[in-house]
Amino acid sequence: MKQRRWASSNRTGCIACLLKLLLLFFAYPAVLASAANVQQVIRIEQAEFVISNAQSIPGNDAGWQKVVLPHRSPKPKERDLVPYWYRASFHLGMTDQPLWAYFPKLRSGGVIYLNGIRIGEIRGADEVDQVRWFRPYLRYLPPIALREGRNEIAVHFAIREPLTSFGEFVVGPETTLRGDYEQMLFWEETSTKIASAVCLFVGTLILIFWLRRRQERLYGIFGICVLFWGIRTFVFRMPVVPMEHWVFWRVCYYFTTAGFIVCITIFLLHFSGFIRPLLNRFLLAYWLIGCLLFALIGIPARAVMDTWWTLGFLPFTLFAFLRLAHYAVCQRTASSIAMVLAILFALSLALHDYAVQVGMFGLQEFYLLHLGIPAYLLVMGCVLLNRFYDSLVLVESANERLMLRLAEREKELAASYEQLRKLELDRATTEERQRIMQDMHDGVGSQLLSTLALAESGTVTHKDMVSLLRECLDDMRLAIDSLTPADPDLLPVLGDLRRRMETRFSALGVTLHWRNQDLPDSLEVGPRAGLQLLRILQEALTNVLKHAQAKNVDVDILFEADQLVIRIADDGVGFSRAGKHNGHGVANMKMRAERIGAAFIIEDSGKGTVIRLDLPLPAISAATH
Repeated sequence: MKQRRWASSNRTGCIACLLKLLLLFFAYPAVLASAANVQQVIRIEQAEFVISNAQSIPGNDAGWQKVVLPHRSPKPKERDLVPYWYRASFHLGMTDQPLWAYFPKLRSGGVIYLNGIRIGEIRGADEVDQVRWFRPYLRYLPPIALREGRNEIAVHFAIREPLTSFGEFVVGPETTLRGDYEQMLFWEETSTKIASAVCLFVGTLILIFWLRRRQERLYGIFGICVLFWGIRTFVFRMPVVPMEHWVFWRVCYYFTTAGFIVCITIFLLHFSGFIRPLLNRFLLAYWLIGCLLFALIGIPARAVMDTWWTLGFLPFTLFAFLRLAHYAVCQRTASSIAMVLAILFALSLALHDYAVQVGMFGLQEFYLLHLGIPAYLLVMGCVLLNRFYDSLVLVESANERLMLRLAEREKELAASYEQLRKLELDRATTEERQRIMQDMHDGVGSQLLSTLALAESGTVTHKDMVSLLRECLDDMRLAIDSLTPADPDLLPVLGDLRRRMETRFSALGVTLHWRNQDLPDSLEVGPRAGLQLLRILQEALTNVLKHAQAKNVDVDILFEADQLVIRIADDGVGFSRAGKHNGHGVANMKMRAERIGAAFIIEDSGKGTVIRLDLPLPAISAATH
C-alpha cells in the first residue's frame, strides 16, 4: 500500500510538472512579436497594396489602397493567380550601422525592392507550382540603396490560396533582429520537422507494441492518432506542391487531419468508458466519404470541406470531451484531469487556427496547432504509460500473492505428500506381509505339507525325502533372497541361485554353463517380479535334473530388443507337451510369467529342450553405476 501511495503521488506530481512545463514551453512571445528592443528597430505596421500585373513598381496613380498590417489579401478564385504589390515607407536618419529587414512571414514568397532597387527574391507561386512558406526571412538592406529620410520597401508576389495575408515587418540592425529570426525559425520550421519525425517514430513503436498486445485497444488507437498527426504535419507543411498533384495533396491533408480527429474522438470515448460501435462506424463513414467526395469533385468542393465538413466533427469531439470531463469528475484521478486540461489546451489552439484559416478577428496567419497537438499527444502518452505502469504494479502484486499462495500450497502438498508416503509405506508393508504369507503358504508350506503326507504314508524313500526337503529349502531361500528390502538388485540373487544349482548339477554329473551377457552393473526388479523370475528359473532347472537326462545345460541371461531374456537349453531327450513328466511345472511357469507380463516359450530343438522367458523393459528398472 505504501508503494502504491508513493507511486500515485509521484505520478500526480510528474503530471502537474508536465503541465507547467507545457504552459511555459508554448507561451513563447516571439510567435506574436516581431522584435524585442523597440528603441533600436523600425516597425512597419501600415502599408499600401494594389493588384497589378506590372513587372515594376506601379506608379502612384495605380490605385494604391492604404491598409493596416497584417492585411489579408482579397480572396482569389480557385486556381487563379492574383498578383499583388505591397509598399511601405520608413524614415531613416544618419547611421553607419548596417540595416536588415525581418519578415516574420512571407507565405507566398515574392520579390523585394528597396527604393526601387531589387534586393532579393523568394520563390513564389506560379502556373506550375503552389508555394507556401512556413518560415521567417531576414534580408540585408544594401547601404547603396538606402538614403537619409524617406525610404520605401515594396514586395511583389502572386497568391492562389484564399485568405493569404501580408504581415508587418521590422527594419533594424542584425544584432537586434537575429534573435527574433532564429527563434521564429525554430518554432515555424525546425520544431515542426522535429514534431513530425517524433510522431512518426513514436506512432510506429506504439503500433508495434499494440500488435503484440491486441487486447489493449487504447494503445492501437493512440498509435494511429500519433501517426496521423505526424503525416498531417508533414503534408500540411510541404512548401512546394505541383498543381497537377494539388488535389491529391489536399486529399492527403483532409484524410490525415480528419482521421486524427476521428481517432482522437474514439480514443476519448473509449478512455471514458463510453464505447458505442455504431457511433464509431458513423464517424469513420463520415470521414472516409468526405475525403472520397473531395477526391471526385476536386477544387470546387474545397470551401465546403474547409468550413462545413470540418465543423461536422466538432459536435462529436465536444461530446467526447464532455464524457471525459464527466469521467474525470467521477474518478478524480490525475490522469483524467491531465487529459482534460491537455484537451482544453489543444482545443484552444485548434479554435485559434480555425479562426486564422477563415479570417476571423483579424488574427495574423500564424498556426499553432502543429505545436499544441504534440503536447497533447505527450500528455496522452504519459497517461497511457501511467495505465501501463498501474497494470505492471497489479501484475507484480498478483504475482506476489500468487507466489505466497504457491508457497502455502507447496507446504500443504509437502505435508500431504509426507502423509501419503506414510500411508503408502503402511499399505506396502501390509501388502508385503500378505504376499510373504501367500508365498510361504503356496511355496514352502505346500511342499512341506506334501513331504509330510508322503512321510506319513511310508511310501517315500530316503533319497526322495532328501530331495523333497532340499527343494523346500531352495524355495525358502528364494523367497528370502527376493524379499531383501535393502538391495533390490536381482544380480546377487541370481548369483546365489547359480552357486546352489551348480552344486546340485555337479553332484549329478551334469555341466551347467551360466552366461550373463551385456548386463548392467545393477538390475533392479521389484520383489514380486524378482521372486517369479527366480521360481521360473529354478523350476526349469529342476525339471532338467529330474526329466531331461541331459549332460550339458546352458543358461543365458541378456538384454535383447529392449527386453530381458532368460534362455535355458539342454542336450537331453527332449520335451513333448504331451509327455508324462510335465505335470503342473510348465503350467506354473506360464502362470508366473503372465503375472509379471513376460512371454514364456518352450520348444523341442531336436537335440534337447529350449525354454525362453522375455520380460519387457517397462516391467523392470535397470540402472548402470
